[in-house]
Amino acid sequence: MKARIPAGRLLFDGKMKDLAPVGNPREAIRRKLDNPTGCAALRDLVSAGDKVLILIEDNTRNTPLKMMLPVLLDYLEGCGVASKHIELLTAPGTHRVMTSQEIVDKVGQVVVDRVKISQHDFRDKTQMVDLGVVEVGPSKIPVHVNRKALEADFVIGTGNIVPHSDAGFSGGAKIVQPGICGFATTAATHVAAALLDEIPLGVMDNPCRAGMEEVARRVGLAFIVNTVLNHRGEIVGVVAGDFVKAQREGAAIATEAYGVDVPEPADIVIVSSFPCDIDYWQAEKGLISAYFAVKKGGCIIFVTPCPEGLEHNHPRLRDWLKLGYREACCLARSTSPGDETNDLVAADLGICNSRIREKASVLLVSDGLTGEDSAVLGYTKVEDLQEAVDTALRRVPGGTIGVLPMGGVCLPVLEGVGSRTSKDNRDNRIKSAAISKESS
Repeated sequence: MKARIPAGRLLFDGKMKDLAPVGNPREAIRRKLDNPTGCAALRDLVSAGDKVLILIEDNTRNTPLKMMLPVLLDYLEGCGVASKHIELLTAPGTHRVMTSQEIVDKVGQVVVDRVKISQHDFRDKTQMVDLGVVEVGPSKIPVHVNRKALEADFVIGTGNIVPHSDAGFSGGAKIVQPGICGFATTAATHVAAALLDEIPLGVMDNPCRAGMEEVARRVGLAFIVNTVLNHRGEIVGVVAGDFVKAQREGAAIATEAYGVDVPEPADIVIVSSFPCDIDYWQAEKGLISAYFAVKKGGCIIFVTPCPEGLEHNHPRLRDWLKLGYREACCLARSTSPGDETNDLVAADLGICNSRIREKASVLLVSDGLTGEDSAVLGYTKVEDLQEAVDTALRRVPGGTIGVLPMGGVCLPVLEGVGSRTSKDNRDNRIKSAAISKESS
């Protein structure tokens, strides 16, 4: 999809750094399993005869599991853990479960034939065990988790680390919460982020991440293996070990990989939701990136395919999307995390949308979202990208234009602005992660 823009109007193009990929990803993973961050080598932590549960993401994420899992399985078998004692559990949070073909596409037929694979479904209450409550500041988080995690002797989390609008960055404990938890647990952690004064994209020290990590401690997440990819999808980093220390190490790499320098907010931001394209539930991540790069009163051109439409498993999302920011926050504060009727998980997306909509107008270019969907979201749907650009320039004559071609994973870094996305704060995050690595 292409469009012409006036000469001299382009303020930033959203390019990411060309970080070099690791030379031998399989060997890099093997080395990390023997030399992890913050704990002993994996071979010293597992025992022959252990029942090992490996948590894997669903089809909305892009960890290179086809390459990673055979290496991990070979390693575990080398430690004396038989394939019959290893199980994979999908960790979709409140997303829909995958089809059989999607599982094959995700992990490869060789893995499907090698070990048992089960799927977490948050709607199935018989899968859940109540582990009580953990406290993070003023928040009380009910811990409802898939019983398979408690039946295993050793739980390993996998994943890929990118900037994330609720957790700061993905990876680490996030494979447990929301991955294999019940509705109330996910509602409690996510609404904590939604009610902050600002969206915590790229901010590790936030109540959502803290809640996820307390839940993972209660559940017993023992070890993680996470990757970091560059904008071409190549592995530029592998981290493994303690689910906090190793994840912070990966987040520092992800900050470099996905950071996009923004000299100043633009009047018009053209953003693609790529690679978070499957539905609006994922695609909103692109809008959140644009939110940090657009001027107040400006215009966002949101380009997203959304082949599966607006939402799955969350019919109340449409109601939350219609609310203004203050109204949505007030209702969220008065709603219990366990109230599935009001659905605080959907509230998280609704509150983010209202923040975006009240900062800038949104022009929607999408085959998968209907005119009705657009109206619920509060956007204006247009036929193609060129029409959207022309419309935006009529609204903001002479406006500057910024482009975020990978909005679903990018981290806008504002130069010289005292905000959590400023260059100084980005550099401080990298330093903090490096200090954590050195002291582990």
